[in-house]
Order: sequence, then C-alpha cells, then structure tokens
Amino acid sequence: MTKHNPQDKRGLGESIRRIRKEKRISLEQMAAATELSVGFLSQLECGKANISVENLKKITEFLDISMLRLFEVNNGKMLGTVTRKGTGMPFKVEGSSAYCEALIRKSSANLQATLYVNPPGEGRKLPMSHVCDEMLYVLRGEVLFKLNDQEYHLKEGDLIHYRGEALHSWFNPGKWESAILIVNTPPNW
Repeated sequence: MTKHNPQDKRGLGESIRRIRKEKRISLEQMAAATELSVGFLSQLECGKANISVENLKKITEFLDISMLRLFEVNNGKMLGTVTRKGTGMPFKVEGSSAYCEALIRKSSANLQATLYVNPPGEGRKLPMSHVCDEMLYVLRGEVLFKLNDQEYHLKEGDLIHYRGEALHSWFNPGKWESAILIVNTPPNW
C-alpha cells in the first residue's frame, strides 16, 4: 500500500490559495468558474482533500497558470516533483517489445529514473555505454545483466551499481514478465 505524504496535499492547496489571492479571486468566484463547491475548494486549500487531474486542470485554466506552477516554491524553484504510477513519459527501446517509462520528466534534473517492464526474452539486448553512474534494481522477476564480459543473473530485490562507460545490456531470461528500475546521472555531465 502506498502512503501519500500529507505535505503533498497541503503544499498543493497552499499554492492554489496563494495564487488565487495574488489574483484577488474569491473562493466563490473560483467555485462558480470551475463548477467545484466552495467547501471542496476550501478543504483543498487546507490540504484536507484530494483532487483529480481533471479538476486540477479546471483550476489552473481558471487561474491562467500551468500545473507546474502549483508545485513551485522558494522564488519559483521547484523543490520536488511527483510522478504518479503510469504518468511518466513512455518510450521504445529499438528492437524490443519492453515497456519503458521515463519517471523523471525534468530535463535539467541531476538524476534520471526509468522503469522497464520486460516480457520473457525481452530487454535491452544491444550493448550500450554512456558517461554516468548507474544502478539497476530488479522490482520483480529476473534479468540477465551483461557488463562487458561479465554476466550477472539478478532476481527480485537485487541491485547492481556500475559505471555507464562499460558496455551493458540486459534481458529477461525467465518465463514471466520482469520489471526493473534504472537510475543514473544524466549522460554527458
């Protein structure tokens, strides 16, 4: 079970309240424009309510701001971002049917995190290398990880840390789908 940090809701609500007040908009005006109740909006601003993406979009459109602005604090610097399950940026690995999702969307971040879901026999079979520190963590199933001339049979809960300059590749040798998380420093830093 995933626990949600109450700070997430409170920070979001505080941002909405701050921007609404900067624009000199009452709760009643925002409620009428977004078709959300005053009570709900009040609870949201106090961090006592969850909001759907659709309703958050209504609020940001009414306030004429981007959703990202709601997560900015300290003079516009974003302190953190949340990527909810299934909301990363999907992409393809050439020659593979593995599902890939970049979990950190901010291009200026000091880390990259990628989820790979590999059907049996699939993965990143073509060796690659890049300048970075990197780690691979097996979330479920198993992977056969190749690092230069060495092979590592990794299973659920195993982690390997390596220099990205080494040729590396992986695939799922099992009968069931596997999932791995790769976290690295962005190449060319």
